[in-house]
Amino acid sequence: MNRSEQILDAAEQCMRQKGFHQTSIQNIASQADVSIGLIYKYYTNKEAIIEALVTHVVQRMITMLNADFEQIAHAGGMTHSANDIIPAEVENSIVLLMEVSSEATRNTRIRQIMNDAWQILKNNFITQEQALNPGLDANKIHTRLYIMSLVIDGIIIRRCMKQRAVPASFMSFFDTIANDVNQHSIA
Repeated sequence: MNRSEQILDAAEQCMRQKGFHQTSIQNIASQADVSIGLIYKYYTNKEAIIEALVTHVVQRMITMLNADFEQIAHAGGMTHSANDIIPAEVENSIVLLMEVSSEATRNTRIRQIMNDAWQILKNNFITQEQALNPGLDANKIHTRLYIMSLVIDGIIIRRCMKQRAVPASFMSFFDTIANDVNQHSIA
């Protein structure tokens, strides 16, 4: 791992432990076991670290999602728990992006970074979906992605941020929604 990756890894660890606002350059330097000056050699400020971190996390998510796109994107009819809906590694990445997104309400640069990140993820989904279903209308893909994102984000907020389990009774409801969305998207 090179120094830049070491700093990003430390920034990710700090943000997971402390949150966006409580993570300082000093925290990142301590976690990475490097000097603050070395961090500034690679990154001009905290926003530059965030931009590189978000880019890294998005690429990691794309790699994970693309590895098993059909199963993840077409969840439903096979879910027994919330863990079946989205892989834990992807969920952890979404939680981190949500944490950074909280700053986007106050910081226009972070807002742009996050908008770009979500656009990259959306475009990847559309590309993968069109490869599976070449005749599928783009509006149907967008609608499907929107609905499934709302459900998945809600599950993640409930599980990770509110520390509440998703009731088992919800899984059959989720399967119905997912199957309905998938059938209407492909029809």
